[in-house]
Amino acid sequence: MSGRPETVPGRPIAHALEGGDAVTNSAPTPGTLEPYVETTRAEYAARYTTGLRVEAADDGVAVLHGRCPRCGCAFSYTHTDRVFRSPRRTPRPTHVPVLCECEAEHPGRPPEEKGCGAYWNVLVERA
Repeated sequence: MSGRPETVPGRPIAHALEGGDAVTNSAPTPGTLEPYVETTRAEYAARYTTGLRVEAADDGVAVLHGRCPRCGCAFSYTHTDRVFRSPRRTPRPTHVPVLCECEAEHPGRPPEEKGCGAYWNVLVERA
């Protein structure tokens, strides 16, 4: 098992930058939410990309649908690789920092934050 999502021509794909074992990424056990802690681990990216679904929302925009590798909650993460319109270039791989943005009420989470505090990096590229 490679941990890489199925590729569709022209559709963006994402995969782990760091090493780590491709393991399953399951939903949290009811009633057992992780406390909010800003943290990362080498295996988070590999776990996140297992079962990840990526869609192109617009030119330069990718929406990643998956589960947080720390808390197991499902969420969608929108990445835009361009802020201003510029001449189109050949698509190139983009390193994307991803933060858990789940809606679960993690104990100790500041009111202005989302998610459980976990973050990791993935590589998004056109198939």
